[in-house]
Amino acid sequence: MKSIYLSILFCGLFIAGMHGQELFIHGGKSVTTFQFKDVLSIELQDIQSTNHSYIDVGYRGKLFTEAINWVGEFGVHTYGATGNDNFQNFLAWETTYLGLSAGIDAELFTVNRFAFHVRATVGPELMIQGTQVLNNQVFDVLNEQDFDTPFVFLKGAASFEYNATDDLALFCQYRFARGSQINSNESGADLGYISNDFGIGVIVKLKNKADKDDDSDTKN
Repeated sequence: MKSIYLSILFCGLFIAGMHGQELFIHGGKSVTTFQFKDVLSIELQDIQSTNHSYIDVGYRGKLFTEAINWVGEFGVHTYGATGNDNFQNFLAWETTYLGLSAGIDAELFTVNRFAFHVRATVGPELMIQGTQVLNNQVFDVLNEQDFDTPFVFLKGAASFEYNATDDLALFCQYRFARGSQINSNESGADLGYISNDFGIGVIVKLKNKADKDDDSDTKN
C-alpha cells in the first residue's frame, strides 16, 4: 500500500510541475459510508460509517481572474462501512480507489495572510483494492460484480489557507464527496459512496518567467 501512495505522490507532482502555477498535496482522515441496493432495489439497512484516510496531489492555475482558478487532482481514497444484514450477519467493507478529478477553485475573501476558498470538482475513480468481512470470513471484492465498475465522484470543499511566505502556503480543508457507479453492474445492484474528509495540506507556488523578471528588476 505504501508503494501505491508514493507512486501517486511522484506522478502527481510531475504532472503538476508541467502545467500548474501552484502545486499542492493534502491528506487526512475520511468518515465514509455507502448506500447499497440489491437486485430487488431493497436498500441495506443498519449501515454505520467508518474512519479511513486519503491523499491527493495536484495543481491549481489561474482561469478567469486571480480569484478564480482551475484545479486538477490525482490521489488515493479509502472508503468503508460496517453493518448487519437482515439475518444479523456482521458485515464490514474496505475499498481503495485511484482517482482523477478536475474543477473550479474560488477565493471568496482574504484577511491579511489568510484566505478562504471553496472548490467543486468531478472525476472518475477506479477500485484497486477491496475486501468484505462476513462474520469471521474475509473476501476479496476487487472483481465482484457489485463493486467492479468505475465510479464518478462529485466533490465540494471549503478551505482556509495561510500564506506563510511568497512561495509557500498551508491549509486545512473540509470536503464532502458522493460517488455513483458510471454504469449499472451486471447483477442489477446499486452501490454509492459518501465521504466527509478532514485534512491539511501544503501549497508550493511556482513562479513563471515574468514573475522572475519582475523580481530581478525589483532587486536591481
